[in-house]
Amino acid sequence: MSPKSKLDIFGILFIIFVQFSCSFGVRHGRNLIWSMSPNIGFGVPRIVGIEGDPNEWVHSGNVTVRHISAPHPGWSFRGLAYLYDTQTLFWSESSNRRIQGLQLDGTTSTRTLLTGTSRRIDGIVVDWISLNLYMVDPKYNWIMMVALNSSQPKPLYKMIVRTGIDQPHGIAVYPKKGILVWSDWGAIPKIEKSDLLGQKRSVLVSTNLMHPRGIAIDYNQNLLYWVDSKKNTIESVDFNGNDRRILVSQSGAMFYGIAIFEDYLFVTEQTEGHLRIYDKNTGNGHINYQLGYIPFGIIMYDNTTQEGDASDCQNAGCEQICVKMPSASPLCMCGDGYQLHRDQKSCIEKQEFINPSHIYAIRDAICQYPANLGDMSLKNITLDRQCFLKKASGFLSLTFDSDENMLYYSENVTKSIKRVQLKKGSFTETLIKGIGEVKGMAFDWVTKNLYWTDQTYKWIKVSSSDGRYQRTLVDSNLVEPLGIVVHPQRSQLFWSDPGRSVIEVSALNGGGRKSLPITLIDHPNHLFLDYNKNTLYWTDSGIHQVNSYNLDTAKVEVIYRKQASNFYGISVFQDFLIWTDQGDMNGIHIADIVTKRKMRGLLHPRTGVAHDVITFDKHAQPQLPSVCQKSPCEQLCLGISNASYVCACGTGYQLDDQLKNCVSRTVKDQFLLVADGYQKHLYQVDMGIWEVNALSLQTELLRPIAIGYDPVQQRVMWTDNKLKTIGSVHIDSGDMDIIAHFGEESVMDGLAVDHINRLLFFTDTGLNAIKTISLDKTKYQKTIVSGNLDEPRAIAVHPLQRKIFWSDWGKDPKIECAKMDGTGRMVIVNLTERAWPNGLTIDYKAEVLYWTDGRQNIIESVNLDGTNRRTVLQQDTAHYFGITTSGNYLYVTDWSSRYLLRIPKDGGRIQTVGEPNFSRVNGIVAYDMTETLRGESVCSYTKCQHICLPISSSKFKCVCADGYEMVEKNCMKIGDNSTDDLPDSDGNINLPPETGHLKSNKKPSGLSTAGIVALAVVTSILLLIGGVVGMLIFKRWRARFIPHGRLVEDKHVEDFYRISFPEDKETVSFDSGIENPSYDHIHSKR
Repeated sequence: MSPKSKLDIFGILFIIFVQFSCSFGVRHGRNLIWSMSPNIGFGVPRIVGIEGDPNEWVHSGNVTVRHISAPHPGWSFRGLAYLYDTQTLFWSESSNRRIQGLQLDGTTSTRTLLTGTSRRIDGIVVDWISLNLYMVDPKYNWIMMVALNSSQPKPLYKMIVRTGIDQPHGIAVYPKKGILVWSDWGAIPKIEKSDLLGQKRSVLVSTNLMHPRGIAIDYNQNLLYWVDSKKNTIESVDFNGNDRRILVSQSGAMFYGIAIFEDYLFVTEQTEGHLRIYDKNTGNGHINYQLGYIPFGIIMYDNTTQEGDASDCQNAGCEQICVKMPSASPLCMCGDGYQLHRDQKSCIEKQEFINPSHIYAIRDAICQYPANLGDMSLKNITLDRQCFLKKASGFLSLTFDSDENMLYYSENVTKSIKRVQLKKGSFTETLIKGIGEVKGMAFDWVTKNLYWTDQTYKWIKVSSSDGRYQRTLVDSNLVEPLGIVVHPQRSQLFWSDPGRSVIEVSALNGGGRKSLPITLIDHPNHLFLDYNKNTLYWTDSGIHQVNSYNLDTAKVEVIYRKQASNFYGISVFQDFLIWTDQGDMNGIHIADIVTKRKMRGLLHPRTGVAHDVITFDKHAQPQLPSVCQKSPCEQLCLGISNASYVCACGTGYQLDDQLKNCVSRTVKDQFLLVADGYQKHLYQVDMGIWEVNALSLQTELLRPIAIGYDPVQQRVMWTDNKLKTIGSVHIDSGDMDIIAHFGEESVMDGLAVDHINRLLFFTDTGLNAIKTISLDKTKYQKTIVSGNLDEPRAIAVHPLQRKIFWSDWGKDPKIECAKMDGTGRMVIVNLTERAWPNGLTIDYKAEVLYWTDGRQNIIESVNLDGTNRRTVLQQDTAHYFGITTSGNYLYVTDWSSRYLLRIPKDGGRIQTVGEPNFSRVNGIVAYDMTETLRGESVCSYTKCQHICLPISSSKFKCVCADGYEMVEKNCMKIGDNSTDDLPDSDGNINLPPETGHLKSNKKPSGLSTAGIVALAVVTSILLLIGGVVGMLIFKRWRARFIPHGRLVEDKHVEDFYRISFPEDKETVSFDSGIENPSYDHIHSKR
């Protein structure tokens, strides 16, 4: 009988067999197995096997055919693999997007290894020595390793290749040599190899390839075979890339899969639905079988092609993944989302978010979905579980720094830009305050510069990654600046302005601005830049489509169009378009760019408003050459072309003569000093021309709050509540000193300088205390008020009256005063429980005290004796903090404004002064030489050992610093017999008796020592319990309406829900339309 006759007869018999022999499944033993699907819509997909030794049935034509039928005609089997020792056959299945396994022992119970794959998994293979399955995914362009021998109940996977591949198809493994090989038929067709972990990659074949598909290894001859579906060839090469041969070249054949057994090559062909068998040495054909179906993957299920055993890995004790390299001990590894424990065998969960993943803002929250959003199972998915920041803060825009694993976001409610490390347990950090409506941000990962658009102020700004060195780049001819992206290599900035229906481009310093030559544009929203393809994408809600613009050719293309969509945010990941929609389809959506087919939409119509979306992917920020990589710029480097750059400075600085470093010019008189907590700097404002100058600081500040000035020494002093210090710097020379360090509990919100009595007073709201430091002996500090304080904040001093005044915004808000030693304490003003008294300042000439109320938006005044209280100003919206006086004006800081403000002392209209250069100004103090108090201190004639506190014009008190006590006019450390530095004199002129207590050597009477101890312990426990309960009750009561807190604004990130590829318990629908998962409303904590 001729080969052709064999073909026809087998084709007829085969079809009959398929239709009526459904009970005979593929059995364990030597089999040639392939997958196939019906080509005309009738029948169900099948996995088919020919039993027996090909040496017998190829030549005789007597075949025993068995099969596994899909339970549903919508299924589609594609890739195949096997593990002979466990009698297991594995396959990829398209409709359910998963990989499954079945033991060929007569059972019908399958095991799902992985779900959430794309629909086109053709390449899977098993490493039978390490007991891992490898798969290639041509849509997500990654290679994944899945553990087959893990002790974990759920599947564990590890992505081992994510770059440099484009539509991988076939994959093969050579455990004996530690080699993994795959074919890639993308834009640059090639065949690559690596070690078993995807490392040590090299290209085996890269020329004269078109569509390399299935691959197979001849372990006896150490050769690699592959088929090319476009060249219609079967070829081979050795593992050094040499001795390449074309064995078969057949016109019109669309070869797909390939398998090897001894001298036979088995190939599936899709044009006519053939199984073809060739001699691997000569390329001569043995026989062709007409299948009547479209065949896909093919394997030779046989023990001779899986020689060796897995005993090394089975005995290694690896909890998750084991990899056995040649001539090496087994290596234990962990799946994605886990890291190896110190024992090098077990695994612990990583704290970092999964990368890559899609993150999007919905105004009420920031949420995350895995990279395979379009293919993932939706079982148990709710919006609430996907969101990790749920504060209802008006989240609008997003960007990220993959190097630091950092997410940047804008909050419209708090008018701030913040960042948080995408790591479980991280804290949010406020970088920039006082912004307008920031809907677009971009991060330059090369220079670490942050760019953003602002629709309120109609400008585009830049800063360093920590929010310092802010600079306006573009502030003219902008209507609604929205989306923004940066190209570090090309030194270009792109942004959209839907108010003018344009997308513009400039250099990174804002120069060379021009509109892109795009006519097909109406309402451009967010932008996305593909750095590998130099292609700009944008959403356009006006014409309901997504377009692209090639930066090299200026070619414009329509990427995706859907009339019902109001496209807003955009990201592109591999072949997928991800966007947000703000209309009736409010939510996140995904489509296949190649097929133009929408894959899924996740809607939450009554919860949040979908805004920006990003794909948090380290490969989306590739290593690019940049002119700024080795720049000498001190603050900001801004590229102006791919070959040149300019240095730039932030607020308060100018470039020096070398145009590299940043310097500032300070004045000696008539100036304001302010502390900007978000720009992390101190500034001087010239009240003559309102020019802002940054003070030269030798070290970085983290959260400067209160500020004061010593005109005698010309030194500026400030508190830093993150560094826990009080610092001092000379206003001209920049000579800097740290006056005091504090513990973690301390929060120094207020500071006042007494230049006459040489004292520095400050509040510590963390310890509920008011303290002082001698400016001439700064190592000594003394607590002067510690009782009946709740939340002390601002403090002011009157050197000539020798009094201090402070505000307390706690449970019973009030303003108090006392003598400098803490005696003579009295309440000046009792305030309502709604009050937040923040800043204080004294008009020494008028003997009037002014204060700001941050909650009721009020500026008030009262005489120093508590009489004549009046309202100077009340606003509808503000958050006043600091206040100072100079001339006829009060100068005020407002957390909700980027300006400094002033108002006449007798009331009137509030005015802005200078430019909106600030982010969040906290403390403020004015200096005018003509208004500076002059006088003589009684302490000038004394030589107290530690600190001298004036009581009156003729009396003073020598006090010892905290931790010391006065013993015979000497300050001795408590619990120590040694004195501190000896005094220069007794300094007791008109000094009242010391109030400290001497240690008594008298033995106690009454209770025994044990009784005293027991009583003390019981009393302490009762007090502790009572204190804790009271504190909890009070904190709950106050937390309802005191959001401004203690100026410690970092918020703990809520635990996030990390989505891995789902388990095998789901049922997958065949719905290709819009899916609307259940969701829980996000409850905001206010």
